[in-house]
Amino acid sequence: MSESRKYPSADVKILYAKSAGLCSFANCRRKVVLPDSPDDKSKQAGKIAHIVAHSPDGPRADESYPKDKLDSYENWVLLCPWCHDIVDAQPLLYTTDHLREIKRFHEVWVEGAIDKAMSDVTFAELEIAAKAIASGAHYAGGDFTVIPPEEKIKKNSLTSISIGHIITGLSKSTEVERFLSSMALLDSEFPERLKDGFKHRYLELRQVSAGDALFMEMFSFATKGFKGITESAAGLAILVHLFHLCEIFEK
Repeated sequence: MSESRKYPSADVKILYAKSAGLCSFANCRRKVVLPDSPDDKSKQAGKIAHIVAHSPDGPRADESYPKDKLDSYENWVLLCPWCHDIVDAQPLLYTTDHLREIKRFHEVWVEGAIDKAMSDVTFAELEIAAKAIASGAHYAGGDFTVIPPEEKIKKNSLTSISIGHIITGLSKSTEVERFLSSMALLDSEFPERLKDGFKHRYLELRQVSAGDALFMEMFSFATKGFKGITESAAGLAILVHLFHLCEIFEK
């Protein structure tokens, strides 16, 4: 089923972020989010495959499956157009159990790849990520009151969908703090511009998103356009550092 169908936007955001914008087939992993161009915005080129068919006569139909779960993150797997067509053409091979395992394996692989790459994040990757996020605006002030991450997770209704990324990102918080202090020696307003880039996007997104969907869209924003997994890990580290400092998300 193509992305033109009206799907719950929060679930779509979670699916794309948890899949890292890649086809979920381990032997494919083709990027299904096209990068920005001067005349166009980034586009989602992936296809959402239903694990249990949306229609009663579709592949892998199951009348006992809850109707309100048919169009939801838990019943979807993200694929490229080619792999999507293969899946729907071979429902006896790609059963519901098989597709759930493909999805689970891919999302575990994504989290593992980011976790592994986090140890390779240096000032160089943090600088690439930070400069991509920083805006040109500058706002005075800011709330640096630190509260325990678990308290903020609960306040923002975040679940295991986001918590794994938060734990991974927190492992680099000290390095991010050192990086921002180092950059401030060269450009005193750079840390504020970086925070403003995040805050500006957060204020936009929270008008239409909340919870895991909001965190995952912020994660996508923090890693947008990066080709390397280490750069993406750096973007996540900066996002989680500011999450911890209460610069973004509810306090």
